[in-house]
Amino acid sequence: MATSSIFHNVILRTPEQVEAFIRACEASEADPYVKPAGSPTYTVITDPEEIRRLSELRRKKREKKNEYASN
Repeated sequence: MATSSIFHNVILRTPEQVEAFIRACEASEADPYVKPAGSPTYTVITDPEEIRRLSELRRKKREKKNEYASN
């Protein structure tokens, strides 16, 4: 289990540290999918036509790059 290594390395010496740790664990459990500020957002494309269009754009870009590299 992934959390076992987290608890192995935590040293809490005061009651305040214990309380802060418990609050952090409870906050994480309440909303486990919080993204860090500034993290990129991704869109999953499932439409075959959109995938073809994007693949064609990548192919053209790659060909153009290779054209410049060979000159």
